[in-house]
Amino acid sequence: MLLVDEDTSATNFMIRDRRMQALIAKEREPITPFIDKIRQLYQDYGVSTILVMGGSGDYFDVADTVIAMTEFQPADVTVEAKAIALQYTTDRQSEGGAAFGNLTPRIPLPKRLDSPKPRRDEDDAPRSAKLKVRDLDELIFGSETIDVSAVEQLVEMGQLRAIGAALAYLQQHYLDGRRTLAEIATAIAHQLDTGFDTITAHPQGDLVRFRELELIAVINRLRSMAIVPRNH
Repeated sequence: MLLVDEDTSATNFMIRDRRMQALIAKEREPITPFIDKIRQLYQDYGVSTILVMGGSGDYFDVADTVIAMTEFQPADVTVEAKAIALQYTTDRQSEGGAAFGNLTPRIPLPKRLDSPKPRRDEDDAPRSAKLKVRDLDELIFGSETIDVSAVEQLVEMGQLRAIGAALAYLQQHYLDGRRTLAEIATAIAHQLDTGFDTITAHPQGDLVRFRELELIAVINRLRSMAIVPRNH
């Protein structure tokens, strides 16, 4: 499921009205507005959307359910919204095509991320890469500062510490140029089922479990991560 807030979304991501479509042709606009993909996303991939908005009634046409908030009380106004959509039809043209399109898996390239090479102690056991967490906003991974302030699903600093440890671990063990980002995240999650000691050089008591989605969200913000699409 996607949760989208209109107030924090780019206008041209949400919609292009008929006037803008007339001025700027589709072939000159690289972004397909979400309104033309939202139904396909559900029909082709089973991904639903809850959209909080107050500016574009054009979404009445594609919504299954419309809920209005009045003095903090929800009310189902789907019937009224659909009637309004029929009465005030939009002239905009759909730009979404016949299907959502393929979701191409992404493969991280086998290269060292921007972190110090792990030091080794006397018995040649690798030590953890240098990591630092600043509240829930930043993860310092070597010389790179990762801004995670928009990853609102992170609720505990221990989660961010654990993600930092997972980044250092996957760099050594999973960047083989064959596994997709989703496969790597799933493999890390399976290891964590048996404890954090599987990804850290020494036991740590300040790590908190995270989900695969949070790990991928942080990786997506790691500038030194080079990724290519898997074409087969």
